Amino acid sequence: MAAMFERHVRVRWRDTDALGHVNHAVFLTYLEEGRDAFYVQALGSDPSYVVVRLEVDLRAEVRHPDQQVTVRIQAERLGTTSLTTRETILTSSGEVAAEARVVTVRWDPIRRQPIPFNETERTRLAAAMAGQPPPGEPSPQGHDGEAVWPADDHRRG
Repeated sequence: MAAMFERHVRVRWRDTDALGHVNHAVFLTYLEEGRDAFYVQALGSDPSYVVVRLEVDLRAEVRHPDQQVTVRIQAERLGTTSLTTRETILTSSGEVAAEARVVTVRWDPIRRQPIPFNETERTRLAAAMAGQPPPGEPSPQGHDGEAVWPADDHRRG
């Protein structure tokens, strides 16, 4: 079964547009917040990366009264310098609001170029892809139950 990470993201008043729903561009911010939290949880640190490919299908509107969305991240493919993820935004009622496929590349901010994931990062990402906690750590539940591994465990405390 595919491993999954979840992050709750608050819907802010400023996220909405004149139509009263969250503007499509803000969906990218929600995905980024989930992806950043995934990387921190999976790698134990905040790595530098850049997005090199992004496909998004918008499925349903999100409105401010929804109060929060859930961003799910599933690591799909690990390359030398890249990680491909499937990312989903769910409304507060569980409806799929957006589905995305994102390719990120590990980035050296000083040399301004891609760099390979090191062996420790590769081991930790492989564990995340397999639905296992990073080596040497208990199964994460995040703060306030935000992170869940694996995909079939969606209990909240």
